[in-house]
Amino acid sequence: MESGQPVTKPTGIGLTGEPRIDGALRRLVDPDRDVRQAAALDLGTIAAPASAQALVARLGREQDFFVRDTLSWAITRIPDDATPLLLNVLGETGSASRVQALHVLSKIADPATTKAIVALTADTDSAVASKARWALTRIGDPTVVPALAVHLGTGDSTNQNDLTRDLASFGAAAVPTLITGLVDGDAHVRSHAAEVLCFMGPRAEGAIEALAGALQDASDEVRLSAAMALYEVGTPEARVVLSHHTEVDDPRLRGIARRSQSKSAGKS
Repeated sequence: MESGQPVTKPTGIGLTGEPRIDGALRRLVDPDRDVRQAAALDLGTIAAPASAQALVARLGREQDFFVRDTLSWAITRIPDDATPLLLNVLGETGSASRVQALHVLSKIADPATTKAIVALTADTDSAVASKARWALTRIGDPTVVPALAVHLGTGDSTNQNDLTRDLASFGAAAVPTLITGLVDGDAHVRSHAAEVLCFMGPRAEGAIEALAGALQDASDEVRLSAAMALYEVGTPEARVVLSHHTEVDDPRLRGIARRSQSKSAGKS
């Protein structure tokens, strides 16, 4: 730089006064993605709390996936300083920035952030709501299961499939809440609860009695989902329940029961 030329401050970057950190921060806005990537790597290696604000601010603006991923890693290296800033981002209006903040919070996995994330599971932005539910599975606090189960039977097939995965990740801790879902007044909720138990397989063993009751449900779809869940649980007790339904009128339920019986016989 020529003598006397004014020093410009990169837009959106808060400089710290530390030459090594500020040099990397300036490179975060370079047009070359490789330069930005190297800068994010440097900042993660330095792990200076003073860079937290600039890193979180840049995270919401970065367009390149690989640079964002490195920025995310750099932020997780300074969790105590970055977490309050990420929580602030959750209160903003931009979808992409909130989703990215949730992604990083899921990596930090601080149980103290659970309450703020739960509040977003019903967000009007479906991308934010889905990411919030996913982030909670990474934090792994089973007390959030009822808040997730509120969304059983709602949304499109993609959202329902995502919620199935999210609830199933809690394993046996989710079973009592899902049993409650099996007797909900809404057939869509009952069917979805059974689908989650099906996805869980043997981990849903505690729901066998409730699933047996669901085989008598007025809804064809609930009966089918319950039968599939019992088939996937696969324990001797679950197979006994299904064995009583090999001659029922419902052809799909009858087929699952007979398949279970054949599978059991093959193991003998």
